[in-house]
Amino acid sequence: MLVVVSAGAWAQPRWTYKTLPTPKNYTYRFERTVGTGATMNDARTQAIAQVFQQTSNRLGQPVNAAEINRAVQRGDNFDVLSSTFNIKIINVDYYAEQQPDGTWHYHLLCEVAESANIEPQFTTFHGNDDAIATLQSAFIPGLGQINKGKKLPGAMILTGEIALVGAGTFCYLTAQSKLDVMHSDGVNYADYSKARDDYNRLRDASYVIWGAAAGLYVFNLISAYYMELPRIKHNKKYAFTPVILQDENRPMAGLTVRVKF
Repeated sequence: MLVVVSAGAWAQPRWTYKTLPTPKNYTYRFERTVGTGATMNDARTQAIAQVFQQTSNRLGQPVNAAEINRAVQRGDNFDVLSSTFNIKIINVDYYAEQQPDGTWHYHLLCEVAESANIEPQFTTFHGNDDAIATLQSAFIPGLGQINKGKKLPGAMILTGEIALVGAGTFCYLTAQSKLDVMHSDGVNYADYSKARDDYNRLRDASYVIWGAAAGLYVFNLISAYYMELPRIKHNKKYAFTPVILQDENRPMAGLTVRVKF
């Protein structure tokens, strides 16, 4: 069973034109191909065939292009293809774009095991998370970093922002209470002078702390955008990937959540 939920448009992911980060687990690697065809489906078929052919060549698997093309033309999914050709491979991300001449380019990103005899710890690569992470951190500081896999920096930013805003607010409210003492009836000169000094000190402290909070917030947005792309454990049940919705003559960019049962 396949459940597909569309969720808005996406821009061209960075992995289609940027160098990919080096995998920390060297039992796998990235395979990136670009298929070209008269239709989006033609380009997709070519890209899938390419990535399996390249992978089989690197692993030394005795698989010829005709076998792979027949399997791809049948519409076999990546799980079936991987099992058929004994290649541990996962479709991680893809992006389709129509060229000015009407042809389609289909960018395909996969993670491939270094050997057919191992069970690698695959990851999920999010190629378009920079803008999303920045937006998340704009609403909740540190959230974008956390969702990009940087939990400690994200938690530190969130904790620091809460602490600074809280401390600034506390100083400001305490300063206001000193102002009330200054304006109260019957206050003597000594109490008035002390309340005035406390008010000035606490008010200035609140402005400084809030300024630090604003600076941390700006840093939070910058770091959310430029922080390294995420690496989280691959979830075989759920996939969150960009797709072309509707027919290829009237394409609509979107995101899908695919749930396998």
